[in-house]
Amino acid sequence: MKFLLGKKLLAQKNYSKALKLFLNLKESNHINDEILFYIGLIYFELNNFDKSAYYYNKFLEKKPNSIKVLYNIAFLKQSMGEIDAAKVIYNKLIEKDKNKVRPYYGLFTLNSNNLNDKEFDHILKLKNDFEHSIFENGIINYLLSKKEKKNKRIFKELEYLKESHNLIYNSKKVYNDSSQFYYDQILNKFYDKIKFSNNTEISVKDKFFPIFIIGLPRSGSTLIEAIISSSDYKNINSLGECHVVNTSILEQIGPKIYKNDFDINNFNFEINLNILGKTIREKYSNFNHGHKLNKQIFIDKSLENFFNIDAILKIYPNAKFLHTFRNPLDSIISIYQSMLPELSWAHSIENITNYVDNYIKVINYYKTKYSDVIMDINLEQFTQNSENISKEIYKFCGLNWNKEVLKFYKRNNLNVKTLSFSQIRSKVSKYNKKQYQPYFHLLEKYKMKFNWLNIK
Repeated sequence: MKFLLGKKLLAQKNYSKALKLFLNLKESNHINDEILFYIGLIYFELNNFDKSAYYYNKFLEKKPNSIKVLYNIAFLKQSMGEIDAAKVIYNKLIEKDKNKVRPYYGLFTLNSNNLNDKEFDHILKLKNDFEHSIFENGIINYLLSKKEKKNKRIFKELEYLKESHNLIYNSKKVYNDSSQFYYDQILNKFYDKIKFSNNTEISVKDKFFPIFIIGLPRSGSTLIEAIISSSDYKNINSLGECHVVNTSILEQIGPKIYKNDFDINNFNFEINLNILGKTIREKYSNFNHGHKLNKQIFIDKSLENFFNIDAILKIYPNAKFLHTFRNPLDSIISIYQSMLPELSWAHSIENITNYVDNYIKVINYYKTKYSDVIMDINLEQFTQNSENISKEIYKFCGLNWNKEVLKFYKRNNLNVKTLSFSQIRSKVSKYNKKQYQPYFHLLEKYKMKFNWLNIK
């Protein structure tokens, strides 16, 4: 029972409780070796890569041919920038079983040139001749779309891409439907009506100066995170996309909005601030490797936090927000062409455009309300003038700038778990304005609905 509870807590991203439970099971000499795997997985989610590798390797000592652990270790190596080591493991997995699709996807994410025509032909064979899970079929179609994109066969590319997104959405349909309800019906309608109860003074709040990077995926957020985290300030911690605030808010309002008899017309978006503050601080402390969060500056790159600016400022009044953005048309196409399985809204042009419309409305509301703590960073402008804009970012965040921050790609400790991990390991390159124009026809049907959708 405790093992199953640990898996449930992990699925809910309640890493602290899940880790404590699994560690207790390990200490009690529980016979299930899977405990080591889940401890490794939790430490990876908490960005403690050394402990993650330790427990994955302990599991491999017992089950040396475990495909799922070898795959996770490859992704761990990939996230740490050990590209050659990750490639060796992905190839080893293909040698073990050439009919498993995920190692091919891993190779592709390392470098799109890692898959040649022969391998793409085999992936097509996997689609036609073998049975896979819904999610794995989604990966297969995604990879086939990339082959067609490379060959400039846009129509065929989009066919595969549409099928991929449908499969990935349906692989977690209940979760994704619930997530869509939250974004479309709750946040969209109540973002400016949130009430805070038990709003008492939080004694430690003034000690922290957190930096929140917000916006849409594929907007340069990982680039900005890498530059900020390259500061020579010793007391800083980058937490990546930890989703601490969002999950903490959902813990409070989820039981209300997901009831069978929920009536949105009588719903009050009310948050107990004392509980929220305690929950958020506890979750953040786990990203400090299990110790109390004592670093004055930390970076949270959970992009959806543009919805949560009010709540964040109630708890961290010294917080600063870096809003990264690009041409919204480019954003939509880039998101649609990406593999973002954790985002319910990223699997159709219609859902993406609706989300972007909500984002524009909400970010403009908060930029008016809190203009002094939100800084806009245009990705195109940043790539053309990275030195001056990075200086402005550092000044805004209260950090000391030096030229070394623009050499972030040379860092040995640059850990990146997002799709941008490969781009972030090279110099800042100039923005390509024409990259997504061949796909703008996908947006034609929405241009009358959204006034920001300027298709030329």
